[in-house]
Amino acid sequence: MKVSICIPAYRQVEYLSETLQSLLTQDFQDFEVIVTDDSPDDSVRDLLARFDFDERLHYVHNSPALGSPENWNAALRLAQGEYVKILHHDDHFIRPDALRLFVKLLDDAPHADFGFCATLVNHVDVGIQRIHCASNRQLADLAKDPASLFVGNCIGAPSATICRRSASLDYDRRMKWLVDIDYYYRMLMNNGRFVCTTEALIATPTNAGHQVTESCRDNGVVELGEAMLLFEKFSSKQRENPLVKQGWMILFRRFKMRKLDDFSRYGLQVPLENSEKDGYFTALLRHPYTIWHLLMDPKILAKKTFYRLYPYVPTPIRNMLKILYSRFSL
Repeated sequence: MKVSICIPAYRQVEYLSETLQSLLTQDFQDFEVIVTDDSPDDSVRDLLARFDFDERLHYVHNSPALGSPENWNAALRLAQGEYVKILHHDDHFIRPDALRLFVKLLDDAPHADFGFCATLVNHVDVGIQRIHCASNRQLADLAKDPASLFVGNCIGAPSATICRRSASLDYDRRMKWLVDIDYYYRMLMNNGRFVCTTEALIATPTNAGHQVTESCRDNGVVELGEAMLLFEKFSSKQRENPLVKQGWMILFRRFKMRKLDDFSRYGLQVPLENSEKDGYFTALLRHPYTIWHLLMDPKILAKKTFYRLYPYVPTPIRNMLKILYSRFSL
């Protein structure tokens, strides 16, 4: 078996139906399908009965439910293929040669354990689409130091990835918001060589109410707590990476943190630093953007204006702002 397609499922059978249909239309068919189901009912089981994957389908109903991301891990542990490809139940292939191209990525790069593609992102709340694709600069930063992911996820959702089963890892069960970035970081620390394509092979929704990430977004306890969990895995050299420091500064601005004691507002232990000296976090907290910085970098000014206005405007205007933000890649 060449590829194990691992689908951690939870209800939302209308999405899962599209996922399974996109699998059946693939021109590469040397795969098995593993569905681990956290649903409290038989909706997923009933849907699977309508699809014919011969003997390649393996279904497990979790009782009790495992939750995210342990349900992902359960599917990965059952994989028997040479390559492992997670495919979330609300994501799908967007072209019939997608799986073949995923396989080709690793077949053509025996030195790499990990590959990924660009993604068609569907903003379900405003009805627009965009392509998420790592830039050449981001790829160079990623190759130089996987900790550069701390400033932002240039790889995409787990469904945009494929890896060798021999190198597969568990997702950190303590995480929900940065669980994918943490996995990519650890994968690339084990083998820093990766392969990617700028072609979009999968589609994924965003800003959908059923997604776990939506319950985490703008939650300082979750975002800052998981950032600290990931940061603790970095080496001392990686902590000095300017992109890691930039990631912290973005978080500090978003959650209005100006001093060390502000960590306690989000349930975190205050870092042990002498506030009179330039400790790691003390130095970052003393580095606000000045008016001069904003005037010299209109993109930063646009971002700050966007984030400042967004929570206070009516929904129709809010949706217009999101469209402009997406189209102009602010």
